[in-house]
Amino acid sequence: MSVLMDIAELRERASDTERPPTGDRPASATLTLGSDGAALPAVTELAALLPRMSVAGVRLAQSADFAALPAASIVRIIALIRECASIGVPVSWSLVLDPGQRDLIRRLDHLPAPDRTVVAGKEAVAASAWRSSEDFGLLYFRKGPNFLSVVDNRPESCRRIVLDDPATMDVFRQGLAGCPWAGLSRDPQYAAAAADLVEKGLLLRIGDHCVTLPLHMRTWPLGAALLGGTLASAGKKPEEGL
Repeated sequence: MSVLMDIAELRERASDTERPPTGDRPASATLTLGSDGAALPAVTELAALLPRMSVAGVRLAQSADFAALPAASIVRIIALIRECASIGVPVSWSLVLDPGQRDLIRRLDHLPAPDRTVVAGKEAVAASAWRSSEDFGLLYFRKGPNFLSVVDNRPESCRRIVLDDPATMDVFRQGLAGCPWAGLSRDPQYAAAAADLVEKGLLLRIGDHCVTLPLHMRTWPLGAALLGGTLASAGKKPEEGL
């Protein structure tokens, strides 16, 4: 039976300076986020904690109700799921949409598939229908010394993009944690960069907030199996130029 762990326990364990970073993920520790209405952690915090204190998986205790949640909460959830996939941690979550948001499925299905997707109160899309269930590496980026290399293998776009404009890279990076749209469109150069990333499908705008969509490909799997779009590592090879 899986042992549940909350973010407070993960923080406490990570603060133990005598405990070295773990290499293998224990089979029993599942990090549960959002229990009893608790606030979700910042993406930057989770990204720092998970590589140090490995867990078997991450579970969102509450359904991601995009039909009711404020934009700031929606982009944080998307960013957390994307970060889990980037690190290689299986994530369990469920999604609720209203009919007008149904197009979000195709914009998010490079991410780990939700266990259940509901649109207007009815089961809408099986997890197996999400493209991430079949194809790994649909949309990801890697860091170069002075550029970001984005690989978009989604059939509707299918391209490689090099981002080397400083304003565009700054917008892309700020969007990784989910952020207010106004902060990215503070001057004409940044506004143009943000609009261009939205047009390319690399930045998703939800109301007055936005979030960067590509996964950060820190490592590439060698003989790896997929768990809902994440890596179950049979071995990892670090990418050059990270």
